[in-house]
Amino acid sequence: MREPLMLEKVRYCLSMGGKGILENVDVRIEDGRIASVGGGKQRGDEVMDCSGCILIPGLVNAHTHSSMIALRGLNDDAPLNDWLESMWEIEPKLTGEAARLASELAFLEMARYGTTACMDQYEAFEAARAAEKAGIRMANGPALISKFAPPEERLDQTREFHDLYRGNENILPVVNLHSIYTNDDETMAKAADLSKELGIPLHVHCSETREEVFSSRKVTGKLAVERLDANGALHEHTVLAHLGWAASWEFNRIAEARSSVVHCPSSNLKLGTGGFFPFRDLKAKGIRIGLGTDSAASNNSLDMFREMKEMALVQKGQYWDPAACRAMDALHAATLGGNSILRLNGGAIEEGRIADLALLDIDPGILPLRRENLASALVYAATGSMVRGTMVHGEWIYLDGKDGNGNDISERAREISGELERSFFRE
Repeated sequence: MREPLMLEKVRYCLSMGGKGILENVDVRIEDGRIASVGGGKQRGDEVMDCSGCILIPGLVNAHTHSSMIALRGLNDDAPLNDWLESMWEIEPKLTGEAARLASELAFLEMARYGTTACMDQYEAFEAARAAEKAGIRMANGPALISKFAPPEERLDQTREFHDLYRGNENILPVVNLHSIYTNDDETMAKAADLSKELGIPLHVHCSETREEVFSSRKVTGKLAVERLDANGALHEHTVLAHLGWAASWEFNRIAEARSSVVHCPSSNLKLGTGGFFPFRDLKAKGIRIGLGTDSAASNNSLDMFREMKEMALVQKGQYWDPAACRAMDALHAATLGGNSILRLNGGAIEEGRIADLALLDIDPGILPLRRENLASALVYAATGSMVRGTMVHGEWIYLDGKDGNGNDISERAREISGELERSFFRE
């Protein structure tokens, strides 16, 4: 553990807590946590001048598939089913060392753009190795897809993953149930039981497309959320990603079950899935809401600043109301919301919280900047390229162009990219 660190004279500090937005404030980090906000430095503290910087809680990418960054730009602008077929054709190669390298590339991009944690659903064991190297927090587990293979092996692997990483501060075990259209009812029920038994999240794609919902209704008489509920898979540990085609009565069941939801606006728009993530209605029912990029194959970017802007704009347009999703709503989903879903004591800059933080340079592209417009500047004008440093548990995993091991992050990204290109696109 490093010596206590004083982030001195932070120009703007977005606390996301009771202190609101602070100006010219010192933030002290000790033992991986925020020791004080506004207190003085102590003997032996390392001091970092942050007088030209903005400090915010680290961002949480609450739904992604890290390894799929290897497929970024593959068959863009294709209809959804054609796009999926092209993914499935090449994905058998995305295992082992290739998956580890691809995950590392994704985590470097996330760290570069201020993301401190993510909920993943892809090649869990290899992704975990990459996450430990990158220093990022990651929730993951082997994906259950009974359409392709009996679920027992993946359920056993989920237990193995849980036993291996139980108690680990950075690798958080999850039961990953891919979707209702790739799993039968028995698998859904078994996944739900395992999630409850182990007390870990049940992470599932849900109500993503019209075809998914209508097909389920035609075959089973139930919509997607109803189908999960009927199999015991809608409970306090459940995390529903996408939710673009859910019915209003399903919102009530989500709230009653105390399940969580994740908005992935860019991916849904790019794949043309239609539907509408009903942010305002879900928020009114007190449902936990996170924000995710989905994969870099369906989004093309892992920049959560872009995703916050997309979220706010989509909601304004869908509700015909510029106040339907304010800048602070998007920031809440990306910080406090995501941390709550991952059960992390982060998302706000307050004493006792984990020191998962992002430090941004004040770029000309967001000027003029005042306390009153800081939130809107971060959501509507900022991009991840403004991030100067990303901290997880009090340790810099990215700072001034270097990763946590002091390596040039751009050089490492180019190196990995070259290896992946040779693996996938050159014979």
